[in-house]
Amino acid sequence: MTTPHPVHALRTALEGERLKAVETLAAQGGSVPPDALRQLATLQMALMAVREEIETHSIRLGWGDGNVK
Repeated sequence: MTTPHPVHALRTALEGERLKAVETLAAQGGSVPPDALRQLATLQMALMAVREEIETHSIRLGWGDGNVK
């Protein structure tokens, strides 16, 4: 089994952090602090940028879809 490219590891980490942030906000009920929304937005923008780079460079650099089997 091969290890994933570091870019895919970054994507996975960002996805995990985003999920934690969403779950934290959901647990707070109706009150959403602006700082928490800012953090979620930052994670989302970073994740979108990483996904875009993976898509842009996947064929040229052999990053593929990140699925390691």
